[in-house]
Amino acid sequence: MNEYGYEPIAGLPGDLPEGEHVLWQASPSWESLAKRVFQVYTASLYFVVLIAGHAIYRIMDGAPVSVLTGTLAWQGGLAITVIGILAFMAKLYAESTIYTITNRRLVIRSGVALPMIVNLPLTKVESAGLRRLRDGTGDITFLPLEGTKVYWLMLWPHVRPFNFRRVQPLLRGIQDPDSVARLLVNVIEEMRETSNEELEATEIAAV
Repeated sequence: MNEYGYEPIAGLPGDLPEGEHVLWQASPSWESLAKRVFQVYTASLYFVVLIAGHAIYRIMDGAPVSVLTGTLAWQGGLAITVIGILAFMAKLYAESTIYTITNRRLVIRSGVALPMIVNLPLTKVESAGLRRLRDGTGDITFLPLEGTKVYWLMLWPHVRPFNFRRVQPLLRGIQDPDSVARLLVNVIEEMRETSNEELEATEIAAV
């Protein structure tokens, strides 16, 4: 994990070593972050129920129209401000994030005030999972091997919630997730084949 600084290649901390190349890069959908991380829809529903309930109470209490209008105005203004801030944060996080998959590793560059770059070698990945979402995007989770050091706070919000013992990096709200999943399967299979060939060559040399 390296503090974000100069990027010779967008989203990467440095030039790639010989034999490594970028297979896929993308940023998360800001709408997906707004819905599932910053809970914009949930906050909107909360304010609607709160304002409606308060308005009904005021009407039943016989409050004059001027008082009712003033109350609704400041409550509505507060709701719009809060929801706007949440949506703005989702936009900032989406624009500051780049997911990268090379033929050797996963790289997540993220962060607004303090951008960070997280590297996870694909050889350290035990499994990956795909979750398709109704808006056409999808989430892909990575389960690192036991003992692999991955930090929850460094990855947030690109991490599977409530999994603190085995932190799982999460690619959120990506377009065409099935293609990315197929790409990952192919890359991991190629890496395993290469590892097996190297192991066989070592055993033959030893004999």
